[in-house]
Amino acid sequence: MGAIHQSQIAIGNYHYVSWSFEYFLDSVKKIGVENIELWGAKPHFCVDDQNQESVGEFRKQIEEKGLNLICFCPEQNTYPIDISTANEAIRRRSIEHMKRAIQITSWLGTKQMLLCPGNGYVDEPEDEIWERCYRSVTELAGTAADCGVCLMLETQSQEESLFMNSVEDQKRMLQDVGHPNVKAMLDTVQLAQFDQDIKGNFKVLGAGMIHHIHLGNTLVQERTWHERQGTKRLQKGRRVTGHIGFREGNVPLGQYLDQLADEKYEGYITIEICQRAYFLEAHKYAKEAFDYVAACI
Repeated sequence: MGAIHQSQIAIGNYHYVSWSFEYFLDSVKKIGVENIELWGAKPHFCVDDQNQESVGEFRKQIEEKGLNLICFCPEQNTYPIDISTANEAIRRRSIEHMKRAIQITSWLGTKQMLLCPGNGYVDEPEDEIWERCYRSVTELAGTAADCGVCLMLETQSQEESLFMNSVEDQKRMLQDVGHPNVKAMLDTVQLAQFDQDIKGNFKVLGAGMIHHIHLGNTLVQERTWHERQGTKRLQKGRRVTGHIGFREGNVPLGQYLDQLADEKYEGYITIEICQRAYFLEAHKYAKEAFDYVAACI
């Protein structure tokens, strides 16, 4: 049996948006964590605002605090970015935006960038969404290879993406693209939605394909009677409430960490909290989450 070490834990700035970036860095240091994950969105870091010089200054700020940036996550859901949309103008603009983000990832000095699958319309065949995503990811993989970056493709909840929700979907896309610079990441909130666990995902994907973990909690609930009366296509998995505090949801995080240890996982694990309820007391909830993890490992 392996073990998960504190040196594998990172904290993302996702719920620090009411605080300065320097406060976020100092908070992580105070908690005792050495790794961070950067969410590329306002107010801290927007892709469109950056050039090589500004990115260099940002990188310097991180390194002067003695911290290690382990992954860049450019915002891809709430921005007008969608690599799988049927609107070709938006899809092309999205691809160019993500190519820019890949370049910025290399300037930041990290080798991992998170990639979301995008979305389509409810009233179009799922195969058409899939094909557009496949073409987009394949094109982005070439840029990633040129920049020495590995793209971490994640699944998403039913509410965020219509077509890449399960580990089976994830495996199929990775096989279709078949590029060494595109790997899998696991998000425990998505796992919980489909009543899956770490062990099951490792079995489907294989340990060599899984390069990053988002450790998040949520409240998993069965779908309501009204939800079950709707379109069957929109009833994949159970209902989740996003990435909430580590002591408030019902995801078996301790079990997941034990399973990562059993699989001898050696990559990074980012604590992810995203909900607005935690913005004003960001340090408190990050420390609470880290203490929870530390007690488990």
